[in-house]
Amino acid sequence: MGRKARVVASFLGALMGMIVVLAGAPASQALFTQCPPVSKDTGCQFLITVTNAGSSIAEDATQPPYEGEDDALIGVQNSSSRSIAALPLEASGLFAFEQDGMCDPGSPPVPAGCVPVPGTPAGTTCDGSGGYNCSFPPPPGEPPGTIELQNTVGPAWPNGDHQNGYEGPTSWFTVPAQQFTQGTVNFSPAIAPGASTYFSLESPPSVNALKVGTPSTTPGGPAGGGTQLPPAFGSKGAIQGLPSPKVCLSKRHFTIHIRRYKGISYVEAIVFINKRQTSLSKARNGQFTSPINLRGLPKGTVVVKITVITSTGGIIVGKRVYHTCHKKLKGKGRHRL
Repeated sequence: MGRKARVVASFLGALMGMIVVLAGAPASQALFTQCPPVSKDTGCQFLITVTNAGSSIAEDATQPPYEGEDDALIGVQNSSSRSIAALPLEASGLFAFEQDGMCDPGSPPVPAGCVPVPGTPAGTTCDGSGGYNCSFPPPPGEPPGTIELQNTVGPAWPNGDHQNGYEGPTSWFTVPAQQFTQGTVNFSPAIAPGASTYFSLESPPSVNALKVGTPSTTPGGPAGGGTQLPPAFGSKGAIQGLPSPKVCLSKRHFTIHIRRYKGISYVEAIVFINKRQTSLSKARNGQFTSPINLRGLPKGTVVVKITVITSTGGIIVGKRVYHTCHKKLKGKGRHRL
């Protein structure tokens, strides 16, 4: 090989090395973490910031439409001194909902708090497979019987609300009939000063095409909605009764309960064992309990996930991974429990 050929080969080798390095580089970290990871996104594609002087919109170019086509994950940061109860928005096709809201994006992950609507087929899980089967529970201020645009056929929540899966944990939409361009995002509880929330909509043509109207506000309250939520686990945690995951699980039947706290009330609690929803009961005093029965499950890994939703839209999520095992009985060898 001549000198010129060797130089060319060396250059091509270096170039290929650069391509491999670039191809293997991780995706950029999201700029706006007010939104959780949803399908292809790790944060908000658009962030609306509200101040006392007005509103502004920023776009994170590293975050595409979360399902890869035409749906946007949108965060709202309240940097004003008043709580935000509603926010008018406008853009071409912004409210032309389909069946791929952030609770049903077509592929995981989905936000914690997206749960199967009561009445969906047994075994339904919120794995991002699409449709109207999953949503956040209606927030406390959403009027009973609300039917979100484009969802007249999906299952209804017990209060008659038809969510379409685009709502966030504290929001619902008010959209004029057959009007896909303008609408209002309502928040319950209102977004307190210093707090944030998120929801999803159809993608606007561009960040400049997304228009924000004058927010409906109330006098400001403490950031985060007032009462601080407890952790999921631990001595002061909300979820009690689960064995420690640090050792293999020989006990196959136990009962968990959701601890009650002054100033916090619960509207929903959902328990999954290996992605299958299990039974749960609520006493008159508001106490949630759920029997966990692992008998009959094959030996191996068991994932228990609990989601608790408060009356103010707060969400407590806990997950524990167990490895079932056998207990050796003295003089009897190894026996299955």
